[in-house]
Amino acid sequence: MATELMYLNDFDVLTGTARVLSVSADDDGRTDLVLDRTCFYPRGGGQDWDMGRILSSTGDTAFVVEEVRLDPEGVVHHLGAGPITEGGEVSLEVDAARRTANTRLHSAGHVVDLAVERLGLPWVPGKGAHYPHMSFVEYNATLAPADVDTVVGQIQRAAQDVIDAGSSNEIRFMPVSEMGEFCRNVPDNIPTNKPARIVLYTPDFGVPCGGTHVKDVSDIGTLTITKIRSKKGLTKVSYAVEGVN
Repeated sequence: MATELMYLNDFDVLTGTARVLSVSADDDGRTDLVLDRTCFYPRGGGQDWDMGRILSSTGDTAFVVEEVRLDPEGVVHHLGAGPITEGGEVSLEVDAARRTANTRLHSAGHVVDLAVERLGLPWVPGKGAHYPHMSFVEYNATLAPADVDTVVGQIQRAAQDVIDAGSSNEIRFMPVSEMGEFCRNVPDNIPTNKPARIVLYTPDFGVPCGGTHVKDVSDIGTLTITKIRSKKGLTKVSYAVEGVN
């Protein structure tokens, strides 16, 4: 049975309750905990996993969540250590500081893409990474070396303008076939092991994405375009977020 992903419906969910469906060991000897529902984000889409604690119903024992993975069947595996009993009710506590950092970095990547769109650049987004040590969005595009410095400044200003203006982001669930009405780019490889949804950053800019997002882009803070590199038809826009990178 697929795990209910609580974070898909709520921008800010960090706590909750769940039932333990199974307790086993992974190949590294860690405990593998499967719940009926979770607010822990598993690594995916270039965003890192959540960490935190899972408490027994009495609150006297805790399972420390070190890693979270989503398998092809839609089951979330909480990997870590601690005494937890199968079948019991538990309380979930996500590490708020780590979630906030990952969410700001991830959302900043979408704002970079929104800036690229507003500048009218005909770039098609591909892969991205949103980690403290490595944050970038890669595009199928070519940029002449002589234009790099100019475009860095343009994207920087456009992205920060979006952040400074703020937003009221909106979550919507819909079939992949309908996403093109709201999203400029709909990838061919949208995962099928979780519900399909988009997040609207503006009424005319939606992103098909199962990650965690800020509710208001002003929460991202100061975004800096650190480098643009263009090679062999790919242009990588690297960035940093103040207080995270």
